[in-house]
Amino acid sequence: MNKEKEENSLQVTRYGVGSNVGFLLKETVKCYPFLLVLCFFSIVIGIVIPVITTFLPKIVIEQITTGVELKDILLVTVTGTGVLALCAGGKVFIEKLLYFQRFRMNTYYTELVAIKGMIADYSHQETERFRKLHTESAGACNGNYSPMIQVYDVGIGLCTSALGFALYFGILARLSVVLVVYLVGVTICSCMLNHKTIRFTEKHRDEKVRYQQRTDYLASVSGDIKSAKDIRLYHMNGWLSDVYRKNVEGLNGWYRRYTKTVFGVAVGDAGLSLVREVAAYAYLLYLVISDGMSVADFVLYFGVITGFSAWLSGLFGQVTALSRISSTVNYVRTFLSYPDNYTREGGRELPKASDGPKELSLCNVSYRYESAEQDTLSEISLTVAPKEHLAIVGLNGAGKTTLVKLLCGLTDPTKGCVRYDGVDVKEYNRDGYYELFSAVFQQFSLLPVSFAEAVAEEEPGKIDRERVEACLKTAGLWDKIASLPKGLDSEYSRAVNDEGTELSGGQIQKLLLSRALYRKAPFMILDEPTAALDPIAESKLYETYHEVMKDCSTVFISHRLASTRFCDRIVLMEDGKIIEEGTHDELLLKQGRYYELYETQAKYYRETLIEVEGGVSE
Repeated sequence: MNKEKEENSLQVTRYGVGSNVGFLLKETVKCYPFLLVLCFFSIVIGIVIPVITTFLPKIVIEQITTGVELKDILLVTVTGTGVLALCAGGKVFIEKLLYFQRFRMNTYYTELVAIKGMIADYSHQETERFRKLHTESAGACNGNYSPMIQVYDVGIGLCTSALGFALYFGILARLSVVLVVYLVGVTICSCMLNHKTIRFTEKHRDEKVRYQQRTDYLASVSGDIKSAKDIRLYHMNGWLSDVYRKNVEGLNGWYRRYTKTVFGVAVGDAGLSLVREVAAYAYLLYLVISDGMSVADFVLYFGVITGFSAWLSGLFGQVTALSRISSTVNYVRTFLSYPDNYTREGGRELPKASDGPKELSLCNVSYRYESAEQDTLSEISLTVAPKEHLAIVGLNGAGKTTLVKLLCGLTDPTKGCVRYDGVDVKEYNRDGYYELFSAVFQQFSLLPVSFAEAVAEEEPGKIDRERVEACLKTAGLWDKIASLPKGLDSEYSRAVNDEGTELSGGQIQKLLLSRALYRKAPFMILDEPTAALDPIAESKLYETYHEVMKDCSTVFISHRLASTRFCDRIVLMEDGKIIEEGTHDELLLKQGRYYELYETQAKYYRETLIEVEGGVSE
């Protein structure tokens, strides 16, 4: 029921088991068809081994009882066991190959999900449905035993069980149809009993996951260097231990109930197996005594009865497993087919970036986030002139970052439109439009790669190293990079390489500036990237950006008003609206809201400076 509610809330498309199996087969044929060949041979071997194991004793016993020469008996025995040995060796070899091929397919599905997450419309990232589908899809491809990969094992087991069941059904039907019906009925009861364990797991899954997530999180936090100082200063070790212990006890309680359920099912299943085997073997003994069934036939049917029940149980189990996998595949296919709205192919031709920036304007724009009760931006009209340096300032929550996302085309307005060079951005190829912008965000992304790759964001063979060096010199970081043992080939961060180089906050900002310079985009967006720096450092860095980006249109975002006083124009936002605009001096002369905020911030820094100086003088 919980799964159905989740699927309904996420609007998961139910494709059906056949459709999902067809999708997986199609993707396998497209990428690694050899995997299906291995699956076929695995099925063949899975049938051959039990069939030989069942029929070989019958053949040997018949030869012994009929007086066949010893050499012929030995020939049959050696041939049969030899084939079994070859099949057993082939099975191990194929399983190793299957493991490797499944890993390749797992990588392929993981890549599909990752690429979809990276190239989908940015606006999707701000919707709960897309994020949850992304999480579910990534989890479905996580590990070599993930649901997307289990389908091959389940498929092999299902085909093997179906063929084995059909073969043994034909053999037993010749003996007694009533016996077949009896065995099927008992096996179905056994499967229904075993399904009780599955129902328990599904019903109480959320409880287990909740405890597991908490214990995993607490274990991670306790060993995280970021938490080490807080744990010691605030004596959190005892509290964390208590919380961890309570959740472990809850998890142990879940497993106790699960074990009790499994034990009860196992006892019941053993009882059914006993009843099934006793009745079946009693019938065989009756045939031996009353009808004179041969010893060879007795041994054959003895093995077939056992195998028949195993095939049938396996068949039911694999069908259940396939249904469960199909439910997971529904999430993945729904995510991969998530519709995009931005123009990605074709579209109107953009002005060349080399021609310099064009006019960028917001025309009566409003924007409201999903499930929000009111607009974050309300009827904003703003124009950024070519090569203008514009500052957008305001307190946290004023809507500054949302406005930037609209300017960059990361998301579209709820009302109104964004125009570049007089044309609605929606008419352009969105990927081409992104190339017009360089951006440095507060939450930046830098991979632990060489500094040359970090600046160019290209593969090593495509990097213009002279250009990288020039950008680092302009940003003021070249002396630091040149002093490293490997220079540009030195790696940033120790996240992956212990020999990597860590940078200070100011140095990271210079590296980000180098990356922005390398891109040579006509528009530069700075969305509070220096919020973690002190006001003086932020002001100096912004002035550096102002100088090196003189031929670009630049938008500076900050909640510190003094940092952007050098800009051509300053726009003050509050509650999603533009309430004042002008130069720094003009806004101070108006003595309006900008003046109030500026004086409040200036007063704070003056008081801080007096306290510091007073402390020093003392």
